[in-house]
Amino acid sequence: MQVILLTDVKGTGKKGELVTVSDGYARNFLLKQKLAQIANNTNKNILNQAKSAKEFHKEQELEKFREIAEKLKGTTLSFNVKVGENGKLFGAITSKEIADKFKELGYEIEKRKIDVPQLKTVGKFDCTIHFAPKIDCKFFVELKSN
Repeated sequence: MQVILLTDVKGTGKKGELVTVSDGYARNFLLKQKLAQIANNTNKNILNQAKSAKEFHKEQELEKFREIAEKLKGTTLSFNVKVGENGKLFGAITSKEIADKFKELGYEIEKRKIDVPQLKTVGKFDCTIHFAPKIDCKFFVELKSN
């Protein structure tokens, strides 16, 4: 019997998959526990439309990431920081502070997508934003002493 899984079922499949299982397993466990629904034509069409919509939205999101990456490519963010002797900072500039700086410029970027080296000295550093696989953006962080 073919069923569409409504939740992840260990050993059977993941949510939204169309799987073939024995009749007894489907009737006595999956359908009773509301873990699956029978795969009739209507439910198959609904599943296919949901998958198409999900792919469409994912492609739109990737396109948005490409546009933002193109705009931010080569951008330089400047930070005025307190330094001690030897030009070392008190603390360090983190990805959260960089994300906040991008927010001031009007870009919502998650801090976990920003890859920065240890920014503990004055200078100009190469950094990267990993939006998605194969969509990266290089930018610079410049640290200046007060």
